Amino acid sequence: MGESKIAAAAEIQLVYVFAALLALGAVFLAFLPALHHAWTFVASRRTIALLVALILIVGVGAVVLVTSAASNPAYLVPIAGITVGLRIASPFLLYRRVQDRFEASRWWARLRWLVAGAFLGFAAILAFHLVSLAAGGGASQVVILSEQVAMALGASLLIVRAGLRIRPRETTEAWPIWGSGVLLALAFVVVLPYVVPAFEVVYAVSGLIGWSIGIAAVVRDF
Repeated sequence: MGESKIAAAAEIQLVYVFAALLALGAVFLAFLPALHHAWTFVASRRTIALLVALILIVGVGAVVLVTSAASNPAYLVPIAGITVGLRIASPFLLYRRVQDRFEASRWWARLRWLVAGAFLGFAAILAFHLVSLAAGGGASQVVILSEQVAMALGASLLIVRAGLRIRPRETTEAWPIWGSGVLLALAFVVVLPYVVPAFEVVYAVSGLIGWSIGIAAVVRDF
């Protein structure tokens, strides 16, 4: 019994470390364009050193923010709130991205039905998961993970557009921005629910709301 508790505690700590590394990596990627610009066009080594120091400070701050939740429950609510917000808004952003990319194609009508079916499937997974939780069980972790990964795609779009305010097709060096968005989305949408399992029902409900909004957007465009 004691060994299982120790193993569970160690697993949770590893998840915290993983989330912290994702946040740290995302911060570094977000600053890469600025660092590249400074290295190419700024001759002052002091300016470059200040920028590197800023990257380190923000990176360490990101790690502290994520890992501090392990010892201070006050940090759990705002961090979980970020995940809830991303889960509600992400499916709609994901659908709009797919629509922008394929609406002009001749087979968009069929693809739209496929998107609606996928969104409906993810909503059904979460509805089943909520019912199973009420009965003392839960859906398969593999199935839940697939839903989280799909949700992370939409979350990365939300982070890139709203957080960094840049559209990737408008620049030839946008891969750091996209990398930052994807890593942050994975940290908050995929990893964090395992870090803070106390909000599992809230995550499921917010995801169900998000996929329902996405379905409504698809149906409205028919």
